[in-house]
Amino acid sequence: MPSSATVDWFLYALRCADGTLYTGVTTDPARRLDEHNAGRGARYTAGRRPVALVGLWRFPDRSSAQRAEALFRRLPRQRKWDLILERSPFAEVPFCVAAGKVCIPTPSAESDHFCPHCGGRLATIHLPHDHRERQVCTVCGRLHYRNAKPCAGALITRNGRVLLVRRGISPFQGYWDIPGGFLEEDEHPADGVVREVREETGLEIRLTDLLGFYIDRYIYDDAGHYCLNIYFLAEVTGGCPRPGDDAVEMAWFAPQELPEEIAFDHVREVLADWSRRVGTSLPQDGDA
Repeated sequence: MPSSATVDWFLYALRCADGTLYTGVTTDPARRLDEHNAGRGARYTAGRRPVALVGLWRFPDRSSAQRAEALFRRLPRQRKWDLILERSPFAEVPFCVAAGKVCIPTPSAESDHFCPHCGGRLATIHLPHDHRERQVCTVCGRLHYRNAKPCAGALITRNGRVLLVRRGISPFQGYWDIPGGFLEEDEHPADGVVREVREETGLEIRLTDLLGFYIDRYIYDDAGHYCLNIYFLAEVTGGCPRPGDDAVEMAWFAPQELPEEIAFDHVREVLADWSRRVGTSLPQDGDA
């Protein structure tokens, strides 16, 4: 048997059946998960089964794992879920995707629990000849397909600068974002982005081109889902500039002046693509 000094310790996070989080430390996440689901893990989880392992971080010894647990417990609820859903390091150690045969469930698969058709509980299964796990109703057998939510945004440019808005709501409150938002179920992306820009900035715009499509996760209120983000290039045609709706500030930025605090990973990618596109159209030294 190895000495206790050589055994790795884990800080683990469980999502309980009622949506709450439970954290603890262990040397064997698989065994500990089984104990919790058998009602022998803790009084708190015994009445909130089944539980699922959603977060795991590896430490070299028990004391460092316990210190990390104490820090984690003091975090706000939303911050805990941000660390879990974004697979972020914590207490200077990386997130563990797996330990032995214990796999961390995909957060999106945890978001829906009941069939929208009959209300039965959904189970996650792997169908033959399917490359993905699917959710199926345990009562009516209906497959529950998960799809990315459509969003649209606009890179509004003026004299080589792009308009960004500072978010006034979570997630990423206080960070800079591209004007845009979720589409209504029957709304064309071109119409939706014009509406969103009007609501957030007070400006009327004309779309001039399509920049591209980007996939990202939108994580808020303990849940996360994928979004299909459609971005257009645009120019101002009228309106009265004023931050509104979900925005508290708006400003114009040149490619070399883009702020550090950018909301969402895909927005950085969009701005990088925009910067390259603008750079190819700017006059070079010696050009007229």
